[in-house]
Amino acid sequence: MAGNAQSQLPNGGAYKMHAQKLPVTFLFFLIFSAQFASGQTRDVAQTIDQYLSIRTDLGRFSGAVLVAKDGKIVLRKGYGFADVETRTPYTSETLQDVASVTKMFTAMAALKLRDQGKLRLEDSICNYLDDCPEIWKAITIQHLMRHTSGIPDYEDKLELGSGKYLAFMSRSDATAKIFADAKRLPLDFKPGEKFSYSNTGYIVLGYVIQKASGQPFAEFVKKAVLQPAGMKHSGMFDSSRLPKNLASGYTHGDLGWERILGGVSLTSGHLKKLPQLPLTPPAGDGGLYSTIDDLYLWSQLMDGSRLVPSKEAREVFTPGLHGYGYGWFIDRAFDREHLWHSGVLPGYLSDIIKFPNDKITIILVSNLDRSRVSRIRRDISAMLFGLPYDMPITGKPVKLTADQTAKLEGSYKMADGAVLKISNEPDYLTAKLKGRYIAGLIPLSPTEFYFPFYDGRAIFTLDVNEHAVKVNMHYNGEDHVAERVAQP
Repeated sequence: MAGNAQSQLPNGGAYKMHAQKLPVTFLFFLIFSAQFASGQTRDVAQTIDQYLSIRTDLGRFSGAVLVAKDGKIVLRKGYGFADVETRTPYTSETLQDVASVTKMFTAMAALKLRDQGKLRLEDSICNYLDDCPEIWKAITIQHLMRHTSGIPDYEDKLELGSGKYLAFMSRSDATAKIFADAKRLPLDFKPGEKFSYSNTGYIVLGYVIQKASGQPFAEFVKKAVLQPAGMKHSGMFDSSRLPKNLASGYTHGDLGWERILGGVSLTSGHLKKLPQLPLTPPAGDGGLYSTIDDLYLWSQLMDGSRLVPSKEAREVFTPGLHGYGYGWFIDRAFDREHLWHSGVLPGYLSDIIKFPNDKITIILVSNLDRSRVSRIRRDISAMLFGLPYDMPITGKPVKLTADQTAKLEGSYKMADGAVLKISNEPDYLTAKLKGRYIAGLIPLSPTEFYFPFYDGRAIFTLDVNEHAVKVNMHYNGEDHVAERVAQP
């Protein structure tokens, strides 16, 4: 006991001089600190759970979340339904199409081939592709991994989620056609010159991996990455069959502000079940399914492990143009280093987030593509850091008279000098802050409005004549007050 305590003190010599007096006091300190930390963890877990439960009850979320800190799971839970029709609950074991989160596994597969001496990241992709276009000879494997190849993104023209997109992506030869079409298109820019997110580039990378490994893409990813990682519930989609326990994907149309703000049950019949896209290999851009547990396991391995040594993990997290590494974005959030990637497909959303210096991981998956996942991950992060956030907003829209609306219009100066303009547009009262947002405001009372852009509120203060003199654009748990520039 004394030896263990000594190792945790900054001055071991000083401790030895008082060995007969300090151990009991220090032991009490350790117990108290552990209990305090445990209590904080429970409180955060309860807060996150309450927040997600409210969103689920309002029909704004369905999926699963895993939050971990210091190597311990804070929250691991499913919400809503994996299948609404059969009322199958979404659990932490439910399989989810993780869309573009796949890219970090495709990039790791390329690194494993590099480690095996079967390719170099500096190689031209034409070394590994048949009928390679002349303009692709300058593209390296690293260019594909970092979205700097110049190969156009097929999703730009298909309009993600549109009928045209669903029809094309439902084809059994969609991946092969994307690859063939890309060979005939000019590059958007000279390789290495710019960053431009390209799903097509990662499909091409899948073909490169197939050629270099001498195996089907899905088989190599499984044997070289997923199995060694212990990700037993993950795999690449096979168009011949779907894995069991896979969540169905859902969307819905415009519900109107009254139902959105008042809440609508997930079982009210408004959800539209979307077809599962074939995602035929080598879909290196988005063909992986997984669970929150498997993704958390992957997050831990990326901290340095036998499969991903620390040196290789640092390589993955070294940002290139636009802060993109190898299948991960590297930037800052809450003034902290922030490693992340999101995934979006019709019916499916996913996020994996790491704050490495704080030893925090957040895994977030949803089978309702109208969930505001970016808002959820921001709020959960704030809760973990003890920073401001807002619980989901509810209310009932009201109608205002033309006179009431007119008394709110005008220019308001923010604390930083920026001018916020409130004007009555044809459909909604609108807030415009140049370079930041143009957002409609939904009236909940003569002075309080829902602010959808930030999932916040706009709260007006009136003078004795009921003219607005200031407005508080409240979002992210913080007040952003602007004073009217001139009286109407």
